[in-house]
Amino acid sequence: MSEDTHDEHHDHSFPAWVTFGEVENPVDGFIKIFAWLVFWTILEVLAILQEFSFWITMGILFGIAAIKCWFIGSYFMHMVWDPPLVNRTAAVPVFFLLVLFLAAVSYTHLRAHETDSYLVCRLLLE
Repeated sequence: MSEDTHDEHHDHSFPAWVTFGEVENPVDGFIKIFAWLVFWTILEVLAILQEFSFWITMGILFGIAAIKCWFIGSYFMHMVWDPPLVNRTAAVPVFFLLVLFLAAVSYTHLRAHETDSYLVCRLLLE
């Protein structure tokens, strides 16, 4: 490979806001990304220890999980540096995860409002 050829998979430049300034060495950039992940994990633990309502806690935890997924997918899975088709393809599992989550929440919500007579009928039918 000649020196003039650009290999996009070895160009690991990081935005300054992610690494707290310019980073010359890609390893330093990845270490700073890891520091962000530790920071968000600490916030998750603190959110669990606080006595918020269930839905507020779930909102905080799912929000932090989405941020952490973005960091991991963008930098550790190199999606920032890959073509757009890869990013669109990676959105498919996220869509199915969202559908499964909504189905689970809907089922749990329906079961929570089940009356005693419906519960007896359902148990007899099972």
